[in-house]
Amino acid sequence: MSEIRQLEIEGTMYTYLPIDVAIKYAPKINSGFFVPLNKTKRVRIEFGEGNLKEKLTNYKEKGLENILFAEEDYQLFLKGIKKGLIGFFVKDNDTSQSLSLEQILFLVRKAIIYIGIEEPVCNIGEEQVNKFISWIKTASHLTPHFRAFLKDNQDQFIINVFSTYVGIALAQALNWPPHIAEKITQATLLGDILVSEKDYFSFIASNGDKTKWTKMFHNHPVEVAKLLKRHYANTVSREVMRAVEQHQELPDGSGFPQGLKGLSIDQLSAILIVSRTFTDALVESDFSYDDREKFVKGLLDERFDYNNFKNPTKALMVVMGLEKDSDSKESQDN
Repeated sequence: MSEIRQLEIEGTMYTYLPIDVAIKYAPKINSGFFVPLNKTKRVRIEFGEGNLKEKLTNYKEKGLENILFAEEDYQLFLKGIKKGLIGFFVKDNDTSQSLSLEQILFLVRKAIIYIGIEEPVCNIGEEQVNKFISWIKTASHLTPHFRAFLKDNQDQFIINVFSTYVGIALAQALNWPPHIAEKITQATLLGDILVSEKDYFSFIASNGDKTKWTKMFHNHPVEVAKLLKRHYANTVSREVMRAVEQHQELPDGSGFPQGLKGLSIDQLSAILIVSRTFTDALVESDFSYDDREKFVKGLLDERFDYNNFKNPTKALMVVMGLEKDSDSKESQDN
Protein backbone atom coordinates (compact mmCIF):
# COMPACT_ATOMS: atom_id res chain seq x y z
CA MET A 1 0.00 0.00 0.00
CA SER A 2 1.30 3.47 -0.83
CA GLU A 3 2.29 5.84 1.94
CA ILE A 4 0.30 9.01 2.66
CA ARG A 5 1.91 11.89 0.74
CA GLN A 6 3.62 14.57 2.77
CA LEU A 7 5.46 17.82 2.10
CA GLU A 8 7.75 19.92 4.30
CA ILE A 9 6.93 23.64 4.38
CA GLU A 10 9.17 26.00 6.37
CA GLY A 11 10.32 23.20 8.65
CA THR A 12 6.83 21.79 9.29
CA MET A 13 5.58 18.52 7.81
CA TYR A 14 2.26 18.83 5.96
CA THR A 15 0.02 15.95 4.87
CA TYR A 16 -2.12 15.76 1.75
CA LEU A 17 -5.85 15.16 2.32
CA PRO A 18 -8.33 14.49 -0.53
CA ILE A 19 -10.49 17.55 -0.99
CA ASP A 20 -13.65 15.40 -1.09
CA VAL A 21 -12.94 14.30 2.49
CA ALA A 22 -12.35 17.92 3.54
CA ILE A 23 -15.64 19.01 1.94
CA LYS A 24 -17.64 16.16 3.49
CA TYR A 25 -16.29 16.88 6.99
CA ALA A 26 -15.73 20.64 6.70
CA PRO A 27 -17.34 21.35 10.12
CA LYS A 28 -14.54 19.25 11.70
CA ILE A 29 -11.81 21.55 10.37
CA ASN A 30 -10.57 23.64 13.29
CA SER A 31 -7.25 24.89 11.91
CA GLY A 32 -5.73 26.65 8.95
CA PHE A 33 -4.38 24.74 5.95
CA PHE A 34 -2.76 25.24 2.55
CA VAL A 35 -4.41 24.95 -0.84
CA PRO A 36 -1.75 23.75 -3.34
CA LEU A 37 -2.52 25.59 -6.59
CA ASN A 38 0.38 23.89 -8.36
CA LYS A 39 3.75 22.30 -7.50
CA THR A 40 5.23 25.56 -6.24
CA LYS A 41 2.34 27.90 -5.47
CA ARG A 42 0.13 27.58 -2.37
CA VAL A 43 -2.62 29.65 -0.74
CA ARG A 44 -3.09 29.69 3.03
CA ILE A 45 -6.67 29.40 4.30
CA GLU A 46 -7.08 30.37 7.95
CA PHE A 47 -9.67 28.84 10.25
CA GLY A 48 -12.82 30.97 10.46
CA GLU A 49 -12.36 32.68 7.10
CA GLY A 50 -15.84 32.51 5.60
CA ASN A 51 -17.73 29.40 4.52
CA LEU A 52 -15.08 26.66 4.36
CA LYS A 53 -17.27 24.11 2.61
CA GLU A 54 -18.18 26.62 -0.06
CA LYS A 55 -14.54 27.65 -0.56
CA LEU A 56 -13.37 24.06 -0.83
CA THR A 57 -16.17 23.21 -3.27
CA ASN A 58 -15.10 26.13 -5.47
CA TYR A 59 -11.49 24.90 -5.44
CA LYS A 60 -12.65 21.38 -6.33
CA GLU A 61 -14.60 22.73 -9.29
CA LYS A 62 -11.35 24.34 -10.47
CA GLY A 63 -9.66 20.94 -10.43
CA LEU A 64 -8.05 20.83 -6.97
CA GLU A 65 -7.70 17.27 -5.64
CA ASN A 66 -6.02 17.76 -2.23
CA ILE A 67 -5.39 20.25 0.56
CA LEU A 68 -2.44 20.33 2.97
CA PHE A 69 -2.73 20.04 6.75
CA ALA A 70 0.11 20.43 9.22
CA GLU A 71 0.69 16.95 10.64
CA GLU A 72 -0.72 17.74 14.10
CA ASP A 73 -3.80 19.43 12.62
CA TYR A 74 -4.25 16.48 10.24
CA GLN A 75 -4.35 14.05 13.17
CA LEU A 76 -6.82 16.24 15.11
CA PHE A 77 -9.06 16.52 12.05
CA LEU A 78 -9.15 12.75 11.60
CA LYS A 79 -9.82 12.22 15.30
CA GLY A 80 -12.74 14.63 15.00
CA ILE A 81 -14.17 12.69 12.06
CA LYS A 82 -13.68 9.34 13.77
CA LYS A 83 -15.41 10.46 16.94
CA GLY A 84 -18.14 12.22 15.03
CA LEU A 85 -19.09 8.99 13.28
CA ILE A 86 -20.67 7.70 16.48
CA GLY A 87 -22.86 10.75 16.93
CA PHE A 88 -25.78 8.35 16.41
CA PHE A 89 -24.97 6.98 19.88
CA VAL A 90 -23.47 9.88 21.83
CA LYS A 91 -22.86 13.61 21.47
CA ASP A 92 -19.65 14.60 19.71
CA ASN A 93 -18.20 16.30 22.77
CA ASP A 94 -18.79 13.22 24.93
CA THR A 95 -16.84 10.73 22.82
CA SER A 96 -13.41 11.63 24.12
CA GLN A 97 -14.12 10.09 27.50
CA SER A 98 -13.46 6.46 28.29
CA LEU A 99 -16.77 4.68 28.80
CA SER A 100 -17.31 1.60 30.92
CA LEU A 101 -18.80 -1.52 29.37
CA GLU A 102 -22.00 -0.82 31.31
CA GLN A 103 -22.22 2.67 29.77
CA ILE A 104 -21.55 1.31 26.29
CA LEU A 105 -24.28 -1.31 26.62
CA PHE A 106 -26.70 1.36 27.88
CA LEU A 107 -25.97 3.59 24.86
CA VAL A 108 -26.40 0.73 22.42
CA ARG A 109 -29.66 -0.36 24.07
CA LYS A 110 -31.07 3.16 23.64
CA ALA A 111 -30.02 3.27 19.99
CA ILE A 112 -31.37 -0.20 19.20
CA ILE A 113 -34.79 0.65 20.65
CA TYR A 114 -34.77 4.01 18.84
CA ILE A 115 -34.47 2.37 15.43
CA GLY A 116 -37.35 0.02 16.24
CA ILE A 117 -35.68 -3.30 17.10
CA GLU A 118 -37.41 -5.08 19.98
CA GLU A 119 -35.81 -4.72 23.41
CA PRO A 120 -35.44 -8.49 24.09
CA VAL A 121 -32.69 -8.45 21.46
CA CYS A 122 -30.74 -6.17 23.82
CA ASN A 123 -31.09 -8.66 26.65
CA ILE A 124 -29.61 -11.43 24.51
CA GLY A 125 -26.93 -9.09 23.16
CA GLU A 126 -25.84 -7.88 26.58
CA GLU A 127 -25.61 -11.44 27.86
CA GLN A 128 -23.47 -12.44 24.89
CA VAL A 129 -21.20 -9.37 25.04
CA ASN A 130 -20.55 -9.92 28.76
CA LYS A 131 -19.83 -13.58 28.06
CA PHE A 132 -17.42 -12.58 25.28
CA ILE A 133 -15.58 -10.10 27.52
CA SER A 134 -15.17 -12.75 30.22
CA TRP A 135 -13.79 -15.20 27.68
CA ILE A 136 -11.36 -12.86 25.96
CA LYS A 137 -9.79 -11.95 29.31
CA THR A 138 -8.63 -15.58 29.50
CA ALA A 139 -7.43 -15.71 25.87
CA SER A 140 -3.80 -14.70 26.33
CA HIS A 141 -3.05 -14.38 22.61
CA LEU A 142 -5.99 -12.03 22.10
CA THR A 143 -6.15 -10.02 25.32
CA PRO A 144 -3.34 -7.51 24.49
CA HIS A 145 -4.81 -6.82 21.04
CA PHE A 146 -8.31 -6.40 22.43
CA ARG A 147 -7.15 -4.02 25.18
CA ALA A 148 -5.27 -1.90 22.64
CA PHE A 149 -8.32 -1.86 20.38
CA LEU A 150 -10.59 -0.70 23.21
CA LYS A 151 -8.11 2.00 24.24
CA ASP A 152 -7.62 3.47 20.76
CA ASN A 153 -10.89 2.58 19.06
CA GLN A 154 -13.63 2.72 21.68
CA ASP A 155 -15.94 4.38 19.16
CA GLN A 156 -15.54 1.51 16.72
CA PHE A 157 -16.17 -0.99 19.52
CA ILE A 158 -19.50 0.75 20.23
CA ILE A 159 -20.41 0.45 16.55
CA ASN A 160 -19.41 -3.23 16.55
CA VAL A 161 -21.56 -3.94 19.62
CA PHE A 162 -24.52 -2.32 17.87
CA SER A 163 -23.83 -4.41 14.75
CA THR A 164 -23.78 -7.51 16.98
CA TYR A 165 -27.29 -6.77 18.20
CA VAL A 166 -28.53 -6.18 14.66
CA GLY A 167 -26.99 -9.50 13.58
CA ILE A 168 -28.75 -11.30 16.44
CA ALA A 169 -32.05 -9.71 15.42
CA LEU A 170 -31.55 -10.87 11.82
CA ALA A 171 -30.80 -14.42 12.94
CA GLN A 172 -33.97 -14.44 15.04
CA ALA A 173 -36.03 -13.27 12.06
CA LEU A 174 -34.62 -16.22 10.10
CA ASN A 175 -35.49 -18.64 12.91
CA TRP A 176 -31.87 -19.62 13.33
CA PRO A 177 -31.16 -21.54 16.57
CA PRO A 178 -30.48 -19.44 19.73
CA HIS A 179 -26.84 -20.58 20.01
CA ILE A 180 -26.02 -18.63 16.84
CA ALA A 181 -26.09 -15.43 18.92
CA GLU A 182 -22.78 -16.42 20.52
CA LYS A 183 -21.15 -16.99 17.12
CA ILE A 184 -22.41 -13.66 15.79
CA THR A 185 -21.04 -11.89 18.87
CA GLN A 186 -17.64 -13.55 18.62
CA ALA A 187 -17.26 -12.87 14.90
CA THR A 188 -18.37 -9.24 15.10
CA LEU A 189 -16.30 -8.29 18.15
CA LEU A 190 -13.17 -10.18 17.07
CA GLY A 191 -13.10 -9.02 13.46
CA ASP A 192 -11.31 -5.69 13.96
CA ILE A 193 -9.09 -6.29 17.00
CA LEU A 194 -5.79 -5.95 15.07
CA VAL A 195 -6.76 -2.55 13.63
CA SER A 196 -5.04 0.46 15.19
CA GLU A 197 -6.16 4.07 15.26
CA LYS A 198 -3.58 4.80 12.54
CA ASP A 199 -5.13 2.07 10.39
CA TYR A 200 -8.59 3.62 10.79
CA PHE A 201 -7.17 7.05 9.95
CA SER A 202 -5.78 5.71 6.67
CA PHE A 203 -9.26 4.45 5.81
CA ILE A 204 -11.04 7.69 6.75
CA ALA A 205 -8.61 9.90 4.83
CA SER A 206 -8.46 7.69 1.73
CA ASN A 207 -11.72 8.84 0.14
CA GLY A 208 -12.27 5.26 -1.00
CA ASP A 209 -8.80 4.83 -2.50
CA LYS A 210 -7.70 1.42 -1.21
CA THR A 211 -4.08 2.06 -2.19
CA LYS A 212 -3.94 4.64 0.62
CA TRP A 213 -4.99 2.18 3.32
CA THR A 214 -2.39 0.66 5.58
CA LYS A 215 -1.48 -2.93 4.82
CA MET A 216 -3.04 -4.02 8.14
CA PHE A 217 -6.35 -2.30 7.46
CA HIS A 218 -6.62 -3.97 4.07
CA ASN A 219 -5.64 -7.41 5.37
CA HIS A 220 -7.01 -7.37 8.93
CA PRO A 221 -9.90 -9.82 8.36
CA VAL A 222 -7.50 -12.49 7.11
CA GLU A 223 -4.87 -11.69 9.75
CA VAL A 224 -7.37 -12.00 12.63
CA ALA A 225 -8.65 -15.28 11.17
CA LYS A 226 -5.07 -16.58 11.00
CA LEU A 227 -4.52 -15.61 14.64
CA LEU A 228 -7.64 -17.48 15.68
CA LYS A 229 -6.75 -20.57 13.65
CA ARG A 230 -3.24 -20.62 15.09
CA HIS A 231 -4.21 -20.39 18.76
CA TYR A 232 -7.96 -21.05 19.15
CA ALA A 233 -8.90 -23.70 16.59
CA ASN A 234 -10.32 -25.84 19.42
CA THR A 235 -12.37 -23.09 21.09
CA VAL A 236 -13.54 -20.86 18.23
CA SER A 237 -15.70 -22.56 15.61
CA ARG A 238 -14.80 -22.81 11.95
CA GLU A 239 -17.93 -20.76 11.09
CA VAL A 240 -16.78 -17.90 13.33
CA MET A 241 -13.28 -17.88 11.86
CA ARG A 242 -14.72 -17.89 8.36
CA ALA A 243 -17.09 -15.04 9.22
CA VAL A 244 -14.19 -13.02 10.67
CA GLU A 245 -12.25 -13.60 7.46
CA GLN A 246 -15.19 -12.48 5.30
CA HIS A 247 -16.76 -9.69 7.37
CA GLN A 248 -15.55 -6.90 5.06
CA GLU A 249 -16.52 -8.62 1.82
CA LEU A 250 -19.55 -7.66 -0.31
CA PRO A 251 -21.47 -10.01 -2.60
CA ASP A 252 -20.80 -7.92 -5.73
CA GLY A 253 -17.04 -8.38 -5.24
CA SER A 254 -16.35 -4.80 -4.14
CA GLY A 255 -15.39 -5.77 -0.57
CA PHE A 256 -11.98 -6.67 0.79
CA PRO A 257 -9.42 -8.14 1.25
CA GLN A 258 -10.21 -11.00 -1.15
CA GLY A 259 -12.95 -9.46 -3.29
CA LEU A 260 -15.20 -12.49 -2.79
CA LYS A 261 -18.42 -12.61 -4.73
CA GLY A 262 -21.86 -14.18 -4.43
CA LEU A 263 -22.03 -17.75 -3.20
CA SER A 264 -18.36 -17.79 -2.14
CA ILE A 265 -19.52 -15.88 0.96
CA ASP A 266 -20.86 -18.06 3.80
CA GLN A 267 -24.33 -17.62 5.31
CA LEU A 268 -23.09 -16.52 8.74
CA SER A 269 -20.80 -14.04 6.99
CA ALA A 270 -23.79 -12.74 5.00
CA ILE A 271 -25.62 -11.98 8.26
CA LEU A 272 -22.61 -10.02 9.53
CA ILE A 273 -22.16 -8.15 6.25
CA VAL A 274 -25.80 -7.05 6.13
CA SER A 275 -25.79 -5.99 9.80
CA ARG A 276 -22.50 -4.13 9.35
CA THR A 277 -23.69 -2.37 6.17
CA PHE A 278 -26.87 -1.30 7.95
CA THR A 279 -24.95 -0.08 11.03
CA ASP A 280 -22.35 1.83 9.01
CA ALA A 281 -25.14 3.59 7.12
CA LEU A 282 -26.87 4.52 10.39
CA VAL A 283 -23.84 6.19 11.93
CA GLU A 284 -23.28 8.29 8.80
CA SER A 285 -26.88 9.43 8.35
CA ASP A 286 -29.76 11.28 9.96
CA PHE A 287 -31.97 8.25 10.52
CA SER A 288 -35.68 8.73 11.00
CA TYR A 289 -37.87 5.77 11.95
CA ASP A 290 -40.75 7.14 9.88
CA ASP A 291 -38.51 7.15 6.78
CA ARG A 292 -36.96 3.74 7.47
CA GLU A 293 -38.42 2.06 4.38
CA LYS A 294 -36.59 4.37 2.00
CA PHE A 295 -33.45 4.10 4.15
CA VAL A 296 -33.39 0.28 4.23
CA LYS A 297 -34.35 -0.25 0.60
CA GLY A 298 -31.66 2.22 -0.42
CA LEU A 299 -29.07 -0.05 1.21
CA LEU A 300 -30.33 -3.26 -0.33
CA ASP A 301 -29.48 -2.35 -3.89
CA GLU A 302 -28.07 -4.54 -6.66
CA ARG A 303 -24.94 -5.20 -4.56
CA PHE A 304 -27.03 -7.59 -2.45
CA ASP A 305 -29.04 -9.22 -5.23
CA TYR A 306 -27.50 -12.67 -4.74
CA ASN A 307 -29.18 -15.87 -3.64
CA ASN A 308 -27.24 -16.28 -0.39
CA PHE A 309 -28.10 -12.70 0.63
CA LYS A 310 -31.84 -12.88 -0.03
CA ASN A 311 -32.69 -14.23 3.43
CA PRO A 312 -30.49 -11.79 5.43
CA THR A 313 -31.79 -8.80 3.46
CA LYS A 314 -35.40 -9.93 3.85
CA ALA A 315 -34.71 -10.47 7.56
CA LEU A 316 -33.63 -6.82 7.82
CA MET A 317 -36.95 -5.78 6.29
CA VAL A 318 -38.76 -7.94 8.85
CA VAL A 319 -36.72 -6.61 11.78
CA MET A 320 -37.44 -3.04 10.72
CA GLY A 321 -41.18 -3.73 10.52
CA LEU A 322 -41.32 -3.50 6.74
CA GLU A 323 -42.35 -7.13 6.15
CA LYS A 324 -44.89 -9.02 8.24
CA ASP A 325 -43.05 -12.31 8.13
CA SER A 326 -39.92 -13.85 6.66
CA ASP A 327 -40.53 -16.50 4.05
CA SER A 328 -37.34 -18.18 5.15
CA LYS A 329 -37.99 -20.71 7.89
CA GLU A 330 -34.98 -22.89 7.38
CA SER A 331 -32.62 -23.64 10.22
CA GLN A 332 -28.90 -23.44 9.51
CA ASP A 333 -26.42 -26.00 10.76
CA ASN A 334 -24.26 -23.53 12.68
